[in-house]
Amino acid sequence: MKVRITAKLLRSVMVFAFFLGIETSFFLMPVVSSAEMKIPADLFSVDFVSDAKGWACGRWGTIIHTADGGNSWTYQKSLTDYTLSSISFADARHGWAVGDGGTILHTQDGGQTWKKQANPSPVFLMGVTFVTPKKGWAVGERTTIVHTMDGGQTWQVQFSGEDFILRAVSFADELNGWAVGEYGFIYNTKDGGASWTQQGGKFEISMDTGDIIAGNYLFDVSAVDGDRAWAVGIEGHVIRTADGGQTWQVMDTGIVNSHLLAVAVDKSGHILIAGKGLMIYSNDNAARWHHSVVTPSIEYGWLAGLASKEGAGFSAVGRDGCVYLGDREGKAWVKATH
Repeated sequence: MKVRITAKLLRSVMVFAFFLGIETSFFLMPVVSSAEMKIPADLFSVDFVSDAKGWACGRWGTIIHTADGGNSWTYQKSLTDYTLSSISFADARHGWAVGDGGTILHTQDGGQTWKKQANPSPVFLMGVTFVTPKKGWAVGERTTIVHTMDGGQTWQVQFSGEDFILRAVSFADELNGWAVGEYGFIYNTKDGGASWTQQGGKFEISMDTGDIIAGNYLFDVSAVDGDRAWAVGIEGHVIRTADGGQTWQVMDTGIVNSHLLAVAVDKSGHILIAGKGLMIYSNDNAARWHHSVVTPSIEYGWLAGLASKEGAGFSAVGRDGCVYLGDREGKAWVKATH
């Protein structure tokens, strides 16, 4: 699907990007740790390695950790004030967080200590994923994809193309993965990143009107296996592939006026989508979509990160440090932070 980008729509995207805090911040985080904590920083990403252990990250270098399924959280010292946009753990000990200034942080002890890793590209990194404690990928500005095969001791630029932003990356296994982002750009690999193939995306200027003709901005992607993946984006845009990305099908969820920021698919096939002011789910392979019951409401807020708690429900994070916990199907959500 291609859209005509008017000045109004471009302004909407720019304002929303700023709203999410996609910029460098230099304020120090206060030290707060309690079972009923208030997190003063927006959170952009969350990841769980079991039903109990999870991590989330966000503005001002914030990293928080839970050992009880998200009921209580404690701060971890990231040693940076840069915005951290994405976090991924390969197991309970090995994790990575990436963000502004080309920041890559790594822990080998479950987050008790975090250390910086050298990044060959200084671009703002927006997404990271690891499939083993050795193999991982991160994506960001300038269509950059960086990769490591040794746990981050060394990173190499695996792909860099147009001057567009890749917002998210997801791998189903060590070979099959997708990266998505600005103007609907989609890249796929079937060989662990040795080669990346463009499967979507368009940006051109009309010679007649001067308007920008572009694809829908994509915020997140979730790879299910080598054939199936989901992606979500601006103006309620939801797409999926069932043939390895040869074709992408636009899904009708009934959502048209809200930006969708995160998508998660668990092992049982439950599909969760979150964004500005809403959460929706499907438990019948997208035949029907339902609005989740979220308490308290996020009508005036947003959720930017979603994660499955390994079959024990879901977790979501977002504006003003909110953390929500959802049931096994994503039907009902309760806020875990004040």
